Amino acid sequence: MDEDARLRVTLLGAFQASRGGAAVPVPGARSQGLLVRLALAGGRAVEQGVLVDAIWAENPPAGPAHALQALVSRLRRTLGSAGDVTQVAGGYRLDVDAADVDALRFEQLAAAGRDRLRADDPNAAAAMLGEAVALWDDRPGAEPAVVAAVAPAAATRLAHASVEAVADLADAELSLGRAEAAAARLTVLLAEHPVHERAAALLMDALAAQGRRSVGKRRACGRACRAR
Repeated sequence: MDEDARLRVTLLGAFQASRGGAAVPVPGARSQGLLVRLALAGGRAVEQGVLVDAIWAENPPAGPAHALQALVSRLRRTLGSAGDVTQVAGGYRLDVDAADVDALRFEQLAAAGRDRLRADDPNAAAAMLGEAVALWDDRPGAEPAVVAAVAPAAATRLAHASVEAVADLADAELSLGRAEAAAARLTVLLAEHPVHERAAALLMDALAAQGRRSVGKRRACGRACRAR
């Protein structure tokens, strides 16, 4: 499919569907919920029962299969292409992949960044983790509301992973000698998550690293001043 024609879905910040850089309004909480739940599957099929539970929760319709089919038809019209949502055996799938859904892109980048960090490749780790954390804007650690509405477990998983990604990024930055950036990042993180032990330990390392540089500058200045 032409890249400009691909449907893209934003879940981590303000919910949005877009195509070719232009927003595609999706009115109605149930239509939005259907799109979100399908998007989270990253192009895989989602069973009808799962979709009905996600959208109607404790109040399923009398004819769930018919109600879901009608909702799918409405979403297809909204998106402007019947091919965006296709029926497969036992369920439906959305024509997207991980690169089209920011939540899935985040998980891929965060996992790859952590792998590079463990492989002692902080440059690659910092690049991947920086891109992953940026997808959350200033909200890492907060459960995405549109995800929580239809997939609470996924929302909790994403929120936890975002906190760990910030800590991993700070760890990579420390390895690269960017103690000031790491300290600033960790200070913000700990303000929201004060019991995160690893972040607290990393912050102590970052502050200590800054202190060592400060002492080194004072000593260098002292030697230079005495030489004058």
